[in-house]
Amino acid sequence: MSVCEITLSANAGIALQFGSLRMWSDALHTEKVPGFSTVSPALAQAIRRDPHFAAPDLIFYTHCHPDHYSRALTEEAAARYPMAELVLPRQEFRHQLLLTGREMGPNLCGVSLRFRRLVHEGEQYAAVPHYGCLLERRGFRILLPGDCAIANPELADFAGETPVDLLAVDFPWVTLRRGREFIEEQLRPRRLLIYHLPFREDNDWGYRELTAKAARQMSIPDIRLLMDPLHTEVYE
Repeated sequence: MSVCEITLSANAGIALQFGSLRMWSDALHTEKVPGFSTVSPALAQAIRRDPHFAAPDLIFYTHCHPDHYSRALTEEAAARYPMAELVLPRQEFRHQLLLTGREMGPNLCGVSLRFRRLVHEGEQYAAVPHYGCLLERRGFRILLPGDCAIANPELADFAGETPVDLLAVDFPWVTLRRGREFIEEQLRPRRLLIYHLPFREDNDWGYRELTAKAARQMSIPDIRLLMDPLHTEVYE
């Protein structure tokens, strides 16, 4: 039996099956940034049909940048799945959990969830409300830092002294040496998942190849890349 399954929508958007919890993180967005991908109308239709994206318990956004969040698609998903909990760091809906303060920590479907405010990468985005998420079930911990500033000591504090079982990061954490060193020396994950990569047709700057090459320089035994729409990784 799998511990968790993760399926890509686009960029850092995923559906996470963790025990009985079905969670979407940054899964719905429609604005295409040059060099990256987004949820096209065709992909949105495919997501609606894909069983990995069926009936979420939780729809979570690390932040509300348009390459991570679409209000229109989220409204549609909330109407389709009215029992899903909406969690955002900006007040967008009447019925949502507003992430505020340094840390919040609900439990859902037998999973402990902790949300921690983390500085977004890039000085121009330092004031953007942005939260990472740490999930734990039966001793297995998954860390989703979102667009956290690379090598931010606050992330190591959030992760704690025990190595996380699965860390999912944007690809610049791996292509930049300081990101790789921070992962291996401070976070020490047992498994590493890399995303926020463009689809093949949008790979104008060769990020896919650069990331695969950089990942081979790391000593973590289980490193995987999410690069294609609806690509699923299963962790035993």
